Amino acid sequence: MFYMPWIRKTTLILIVIFIIASIYILSFPYPWGKGAENPHIPGGSSHYAPWQRKIWSGGTIPDENAYFQWAWIYYTTGRNYIPLEDIGPDKIQHFSFFIGNSSQDSYFMRVTISQIGGKWESRFRDVTVSVYNGLNKGVPQVAVDLMDKRTGEVWHGITNGNGEMTLRLPPGFYRATAHIGNVDLVFDFATNFANLDYPIMAYATLQSLSILATIKIHVDHYINGNLSGVEIHFGKDPSPLGYTNKDGNFYLEVQPGRMYGITAIKRTYHIAPPIGSVVVYVNGEYALANRWAPGYSYLMIPFWLAGLINFIPIFTFFIGSVATYLLARRLYGDLVAFYSSLLFMLTGLGLMMLFSRGMADYATMAFSTLGIMLAVESIQKRRWEKIENPLLALTGGLSLGFAVIIRYSTVTVALAPIIYLAARMITKRETLKKEILSFSTFILGLAIMGIILASYNSALFGGPLNSGYQMSHRIEFINGNATIETPTTNMFEKYFHPSWEALNNIFKRILPQLFLLLPTLFIAPLGFFLDYRRSRTWLMLLWGIPTLLIYMQLPWVGHVPYEDMRYFLPLLPPTAILSGVSLKFVKDRDYEKLIFFALFAALGFVASFFAINWQLHRRESSGLLWKNPPIYAFIIALAVYFIIYWLVISTWMRKKESLLS
Repeated sequence: MFYMPWIRKTTLILIVIFIIASIYILSFPYPWGKGAENPHIPGGSSHYAPWQRKIWSGGTIPDENAYFQWAWIYYTTGRNYIPLEDIGPDKIQHFSFFIGNSSQDSYFMRVTISQIGGKWESRFRDVTVSVYNGLNKGVPQVAVDLMDKRTGEVWHGITNGNGEMTLRLPPGFYRATAHIGNVDLVFDFATNFANLDYPIMAYATLQSLSILATIKIHVDHYINGNLSGVEIHFGKDPSPLGYTNKDGNFYLEVQPGRMYGITAIKRTYHIAPPIGSVVVYVNGEYALANRWAPGYSYLMIPFWLAGLINFIPIFTFFIGSVATYLLARRLYGDLVAFYSSLLFMLTGLGLMMLFSRGMADYATMAFSTLGIMLAVESIQKRRWEKIENPLLALTGGLSLGFAVIIRYSTVTVALAPIIYLAARMITKRETLKKEILSFSTFILGLAIMGIILASYNSALFGGPLNSGYQMSHRIEFINGNATIETPTTNMFEKYFHPSWEALNNIFKRILPQLFLLLPTLFIAPLGFFLDYRRSRTWLMLLWGIPTLLIYMQLPWVGHVPYEDMRYFLPLLPPTAILSGVSLKFVKDRDYEKLIFFALFAALGFVASFFAINWQLHRRESSGLLWKNPPIYAFIIALAVYFIIYWLVISTWMRKKESLLS
């Protein structure tokens, strides 16, 4: 008789807390469209480069701007990668040629830039100017001037017997002029590759000459050859004559006895390389791809198009909160579900990451929690279990698989439900068919998403188990300029690094930050101790331990304060549930629990407020601003831990004494 009113009361409380937390997060100013404040964006720290179109951008963590940019790229291009010729501003090249009355009297010029010593970087290059006639034979003893178009500095030379002249030039923008009698041929080119803005290289050759001359214009990219779709113009005429074909060629007919100026224009998507990009080789060309799993960028697209991008964290907040509640209720009952959900919604780390709309961490945590909840729900007894249970298991596998597509490391979370369901098959012989059906359909859901991800990885990174983290050509930003670097460590070496340095980092940086941001981690051992004999508790342990082991032993985690703690976000649901178990254990001490929740909420809001404000002001000075949290935050945290440990231990001691007496 009192059960339903209690359920309604607790549900109302959870709804109110959800609304308060959502309003709290949305009350902070989120820097939309201010990715230009990120020093990695070309054009300086105050504005985008003038050629860059308005793209989706925002955030305080540098990675956020990249997630938004990749969302824009996926939506705008419909592709998972961007050929390097589509990076940067529109690529334009001017050159001229002369058509005489014979092939011998027709003159052309082209420029070749060496790739010796590495083709990717901006550096001094050997530049070869070739002057040749209509028979493709070099013209010797031609005077050539090379002028730096920015400084006006000029270099002089004469072609050799092969019609070539070579000079070593610094990165820049140049004009080559060849003087052949009364004919002056001009060729503009660049050796400056800032932000991977590699130039196009166009040149002309004579195909035939009679009443009209047939000219073949060929266009390459500095990295990729045979560019199709390049506009070919006469001089400055805005109307193109046509476009290069799939072989990078365009043919035109002109009258002999005249000089002709050609402009080749490769239209681009006007983007700079996003952070976290890698260079891949796809379909015979080099391209830029997202090093991270693409799921979150795709998830952003419908929210952005609907004008609801501010609500993407609220959407994932809802998924995570509901999934945590339903999972805890199924495994531990209504009271633990209520407590777990409150802790889940009020933890500082979760609130901090809700603010970071452009980061994938909260979404992958929410969808993985939903997947585990549905997997557990699929093995329950219900009226239409032959239909509902497999459907729930399949959806759970799809949800957890999608979480992996959002963030690769979430694959470690999948181990927990797989082991849990497998153990059920072994121990629950009386319902073996149901257990097998749930397990197999859950694995099927994971496999479907796994095949999608494996296809993506194979297409871009060379193998189903590869990722952008393993690529040899990664985009690094040095003084705001995107360059290609080869990492000195492989993926295993980067993410498996136990050492004394790592141990020192745990106590110096990681634990102090988690002490404020993730208190459920320190409360969860109480819940495990109270319920360690049950498989449900081992599910929680298997869920959280891989994340804890991976990131605790990395010496670089925590060097960027607060936001680096996002790596531990997958621990929030299982630790919140285990913390809820410890609160249920002291069910007869409601007054003390009320004080605990009040302090816990205060700690969550204080810790997240400080962390979010640090992010908002992190670029106000050179380097990262580091401010110690206010002392009262630690006082509140100590009070939270003292109360819960005192409540649980004192209750356990009383129950033990009662049993002994």
